[in-house]
Amino acid sequence: MTIYTNSGLAMTMQSAEAAAKTITSITNAAPGVVGITGHGYSNGDIVLLEVEGMIELNKRPFEVANVATDTLQLVGPDGTTGLDTTNFGAFVSGTAKKITLGTSITGVQGFSSSGGDIKFADSTTVQDLIDKQIVAGANALSYSLQMQWDPASAGQQAMKTAFETRASRVFKIAWPSGAYAMWYGSVGYNGAPGGDKQGITTTSAAITAEGNLTMAA
Repeated sequence: MTIYTNSGLAMTMQSAEAAAKTITSITNAAPGVVGITGHGYSNGDIVLLEVEGMIELNKRPFEVANVATDTLQLVGPDGTTGLDTTNFGAFVSGTAKKITLGTSITGVQGFSSSGGDIKFADSTTVQDLIDKQIVAGANALSYSLQMQWDPASAGQQAMKTAFETRASRVFKIAWPSGAYAMWYGSVGYNGAPGGDKQGITTTSAAITAEGNLTMAA
């Protein structure tokens, strides 16, 4: 098991989004193969998927791997192997958009997640002597950031613009080892300064997650 620490991290935010390209197929396989005619992507590109049917991939950013002219794979949790989609839902339709993560979010003093708690549904029948339940999903997930206040910061300006325009963005936190977490969500940031006496002036931000996190080692 690898132990990670919050030191030397890099946090980036979506700065550009290319036109959507139609996904023609996604196989249920290990690894799953994504079909996009003449996509033009390269290994290491980041794409945001919006998918019907295979909802496990919907509104999630992925790193692209093993590209061919009309196909590609999505990097899985080990950071190398293509994502296993064997047990995902059957693909119906979808699009992919290349994402540029060109905005650095600096001065972050801490970040934490909230939500994501597992939800249960009562599956007890009249024949049962004790209650039963099944896992039914999870609550919405969001991240909170505590940042050093700097209204001239390009990252904070970009977050404020996204908040004011109600625009969702892709975010990435990268560890020095190459591990990362990515997600897509809306931004809450008004740039209000605060903090303790004689301390660093700080401000806070919040980012929702509209799909599952995408993580790789």
